[in-house]
Amino acid sequence: RLFLRIPRMQSLCQRGEGRRGRGRCGRGPTARRAARVGLTCSLAAAAVASRWGGMSLARAPAAWHGIRVITLDATGTLLYHRDPIAEAYCRCAAEAGVRPPPVDAMRRSFKTAFKASLQRWPCFGHSAELSTRAWWAHTVREAFEGAGARYEDAEFARVFRTVYQHFGSPEGYKVFDDVLPFLDWASERFCLGVVSNNVDRLVDSTLPMLGLHRHLRFYVVSQEVGVEKPDREIFARACQEAAGALGRPVAPGEVLHVGDNYAADYCGARAAGMAAALLSRSGVTQYQTWLEAPDFEGKSEEQVRAVASLAEVQDMLSRAGNAPSA
Repeated sequence: RLFLRIPRMQSLCQRGEGRRGRGRCGRGPTARRAARVGLTCSLAAAAVASRWGGMSLARAPAAWHGIRVITLDATGTLLYHRDPIAEAYCRCAAEAGVRPPPVDAMRRSFKTAFKASLQRWPCFGHSAELSTRAWWAHTVREAFEGAGARYEDAEFARVFRTVYQHFGSPEGYKVFDDVLPFLDWASERFCLGVVSNNVDRLVDSTLPMLGLHRHLRFYVVSQEVGVEKPDREIFARACQEAAGALGRPVAPGEVLHVGDNYAADYCGARAAGMAAALLSRSGVTQYQTWLEAPDFEGKSEEQVRAVASLAEVQDMLSRAGNAPSA
């Protein structure tokens, strides 16, 4: 467990173009140097947590005493790809009977294609009314072509179906070891939900397939609501969904958000008035590194709460003395 003062990292994240609408899909401009800044923030948090993750402090944040709701990011927090995406794509191409591109080329190309698709059709095609499958079909094709693999339409149809089936099956994902113990404990004491920059298939298929939905009472995903983290609106929507689940209003100060992206999860939640914990897991690749961290009162002096596991979040909540909510 770890409290950090990292004003230099935060000051870097404060630079860029504009302050309004950064996470609102299709509205905010791309900040200058955003990709480099986002990567700097993610690497800084990960490096610190890796070095000091075993340390403990006697006191949890006083504000955590009033937590009644916990929102969780999905990819990188609850689950992750079982194999690196580039390796999975190339293996699927071979299984579909075509020659795959080099893995290194696919690794670079996927990141480029993923960012380009989110900029062209933000929130996984919400405003354009694209289906999840259509958004991913375009992105996957761009990734293969950018890696030097151009297929005929019939060939690509086989490749994409193989890729889409892989990431629609249990073989595509792994649940982190600390997730189920944490969910078992937390679901008896708090109202749990997911807030994720993701597609509807996460909620409708992936989480149920992995057995995680049993612990969760509400979901807010960017493709459905048309706004993404770190915009305050997606966190406000989470309060509304939590209120519906609990049958009473939920204030932002009653919510703790846990995620692995400094800009989207930590700063986004704090700017929305919530408590936040930055989860820094080893070996997790950040993809939305171009997101700009929003400002919030006291940001330059904020003690960033970085944890290496959900077990540390559980310990901090226990020390804060929270009463069961359900």
